[in-house]
Amino acid sequence: MSLVVEAALAALIPGVISGLVVLCSERFGASLAALALPLAYFSTHTFLLGLPELGAGAVTERLPWIALLFGVLFLSFGQRPGRLGRTLLLFGSLFAVWWVTESARANQLSVASGVQLICLLLLLCLASSQLAAPIARVAERWTAPALVALVALFLAPSLVLGRSAVLAQLSGAICAASVAAAVVSWFTGTSEAGGLVAAVAAPMLILLAACGALYAYLDPWSAACFGAAVLAIAVGLKRGGGWSHARAVGLVSALCLLGAWLAYQGAPAPTPYDY
Repeated sequence: MSLVVEAALAALIPGVISGLVVLCSERFGASLAALALPLAYFSTHTFLLGLPELGAGAVTERLPWIALLFGVLFLSFGQRPGRLGRTLLLFGSLFAVWWVTESARANQLSVASGVQLICLLLLLCLASSQLAAPIARVAERWTAPALVALVALFLAPSLVLGRSAVLAQLSGAICAASVAAAVVSWFTGTSEAGGLVAAVAAPMLILLAACGALYAYLDPWSAACFGAAVLAIAVGLKRGGGWSHARAVGLVSALCLLGAWLAYQGAPAPTPYDY
């Protein structure tokens, strides 16, 4: 299979799966949309790398299972989480951080890497347990998944600059799945489904950015910018209800551009082994 065909399928598969699941959520309940991105991500990983191994130590093998975990949690508690739902989402975030970074800690993380883990934990907790419900309720149709797709679109080439083509392809899968959800939400007029897709994508993008910094050569400050960009989607929430497109798009775009620039500045010099 040529690289062009593989790249095309890697973008087409998550888009088709995400769009179909969001369409099904119109018939069987909006909460079903929480599974759109996890299924799209899992399928893309299987296409590119084979069926992920549950007990494997490689971080890329663990991410699809974490995506399914977030999908199940948001399916159950994403729209109106309540105290129990927020607690379960918080513990889900804690488990995700522990499972993804277990091998990194075993390799004696530096102080800087330890600080990254603390920041990652805070971002994940905020993105998953605090922002899911308001975004799912208030975001207008395609806005939330479109903004998530924007972050993923800038994160993918930044991960390439950090010499992590696999993570970049998976970030591209999140982008394609989010775009499909935005398009379907636009035509169907559904805001809850698009909000749930964005809410599930948020912690996954933070994990991808953190993995790029911990396991590849993505500049840590660049990863922090992309993590903050995911949280900046909530800037669109107004105090009295409603959504401000200008505030959300402006801040998210600025943070993504800064993250991409930092990734370019911090990219390691090419070596003869790259050719």
